[in-house]
Amino acid sequence: MVLIQDLKTSILERLKTEAVVRTPASEADYFAVAEQLPFKLEYHNSEIITMGLASYWHEVLVMTIGGILQNVFAFSEEFTVLGSNSGVQIPKVEGGYYLPDIMVVKGEPVFKPNSTAIITNPYLLVEIHSPSTAQFDGDIKLPEYKHLESLQHIIYVNQNRARVSSYRRTDQPNTWINQEFFSLEEVMHVEGQEVLIKDIYRKIKFA
Repeated sequence: MVLIQDLKTSILERLKTEAVVRTPASEADYFAVAEQLPFKLEYHNSEIITMGLASYWHEVLVMTIGGILQNVFAFSEEFTVLGSNSGVQIPKVEGGYYLPDIMVVKGEPVFKPNSTAIITNPYLLVEIHSPSTAQFDGDIKLPEYKHLESLQHIIYVNQNRARVSSYRRTDQPNTWINQEFFSLEEVMHVEGQEVLIKDIYRKIKFA
């Protein structure tokens, strides 16, 4: 456990000066250190990736959007809305584990073997990003998420300004419809129900 303690200490020290910390590690090391730190750790291409603690406004958006989705999916007991402590496994040989800010599961969750925290069959995912996380969320995680066969809808929300990106899977292989929303007066559809952009940001004070 000395190695894990060193890894934990290194991550905490680097977060004092770095917005995003990438640390080479094995999958076993990732799961071991993830249990000991109070914030999200993700795993990509044999690296632990973390941005440290989330901001106040990030958490406000998580709770607001979670409440909206609870209402959207209230019509059916088949759907479950989850927060960011549940992870997603990317179905690739090299592996990968991400912790979306909000996840919706349809039906019974399918877990990674020997885990009750890592899910392999998300139906909808939400990521809330800031300038420090936007590149990783968009350039790395988004294409990886699209490998998940069960996933039907991805929503990206900018926490610093009104911008929501919606990606919906179509019936055509590897084809997604992308819609961008830049105005608080616009309307996004989730499961056929209207979601007002102004409702997503109703408690946010933009600088």
